[in-house]
Amino acid sequence: MDDILLEGKGLSFSYEKKPVLKNICFSVKRGEKIAVMGPNGAGKSTFFLNLNGVLQAGQGESFWDGKKVGKKERRRLQRNVGFVFQDADSQLIASNVRAEVSFGPINLGLSKEEVIERVEEAIEYLSLSDLQDRPPHYLSGGEKKRVSIADILAMRPEIFLFDEPMAALDPINAEKVEQILCRLHKEGKTILVATHDVDFAYRFADRVLVFSNGCLIADGPPQEIFRQGEIMERAHLKKPIVMAIWEALRKAKLVEEQGEYPRTGEQAAEKILALHDIKK
Repeated sequence: MDDILLEGKGLSFSYEKKPVLKNICFSVKRGEKIAVMGPNGAGKSTFFLNLNGVLQAGQGESFWDGKKVGKKERRRLQRNVGFVFQDADSQLIASNVRAEVSFGPINLGLSKEEVIERVEEAIEYLSLSDLQDRPPHYLSGGEKKRVSIADILAMRPEIFLFDEPMAALDPINAEKVEQILCRLHKEGKTILVATHDVDFAYRFADRVLVFSNGCLIADGPPQEIFRQGEIMERAHLKKPIVMAIWEALRKAKLVEEQGEYPRTGEQAAEKILALHDIKK
């Protein structure tokens, strides 16, 4: 995970002369899981659109796999950095699920055989076989989200960008999407997720990037970021519940004061049971 896939140096972007991104410097290493956080309007979605080449920064430089990205190389970014939009309806355009998943590979100029192979693989991966002949706009929210992920999966990018992937989903479908993200990562994909869910970010991410008013104000491991009160306040974030409970237990001297915080409720329970030598 030492090799840098994507890097930005001093990126700035404006909509109609209104600054939205301001002097952003970042790097994304192969195989990372990164949560991108901050209040509405902080610049997260615009950041993603710059990462995959849909938008081009007015200032600064981008690098893909060590090579500078100019106007002529933006197509390379779009092939390698896939963006799953928050609102699936804004991404779905075809008359049925199979045609929808075919759209990306066809636009890549692949052979018919390669398109068929990729579509079959994506439909199987997202468990969409029973839905492939149905119009995507008539599917449930969870089903639409899986189709929108299949859209990008069929293009086989190296980096996946997810903009609020659990937004408007019920708990069961949100859990299914999280399982998909974890599976993609285990298979070697690099994942960036824009989210307001601090509990998800805490248990999922290796790193957290925090945006506020168009600036990248923090970049580090979840435990480090979520301990910084000033950063949390500026980004309108709350401490993850597992972390808050563990700190309260430490303060009451009910758990050890050293060592890593648990990332999930299950890990916290295991630590407490082990500390008191209690078997499940």
